[in-house]
Amino acid sequence: MGIWSVEGFASDEALDWLEGLNPADGLDPVARELHAVADAPDPHLTSARAEIALAAAELVAALGGEPHEALPPAARRWVDAQRPCHADTGLGIDTLVEATRALDFVVTSSQLAERWSGRMDERAWRGALDDLRMRLAKAAGVPRVE
Repeated sequence: MGIWSVEGFASDEALDWLEGLNPADGLDPVARELHAVADAPDPHLTSARAEIALAAAELVAALGGEPHEALPPAARRWVDAQRPCHADTGLGIDTLVEATRALDFVVTSSQLAERWSGRMDERAWRGALDDLRMRLAKAAGVPRVE
């Protein structure tokens, strides 16, 4: 299991999960993953679960029109396949809230956060998560407070 950067898809776990997504299944597998993390009875996430939650949140942000600049091609294909389904109805606020809640657990209560803690690039990792949080808020239509 490898992590090579601070981005949401910069791990073997995230990319393996992404490759296993079938675009025909729609948003359901992504929403299920986020719900499982956000409503977990034990909020302390394994590193693998946290990496997948970050990838799922990145897909939600991208589907909401706020993709990360380094979104992998497989993620772009998945998002493009979902757009016709959400063009008229929009991305549900519930999914955006679940993505944000899952992100909160990754930051505050996960083995992944413990792995990044104290590393020289911890600030960059936390900055990447803050960027994801801002993109999720923007996708939800929440105005930015300065």
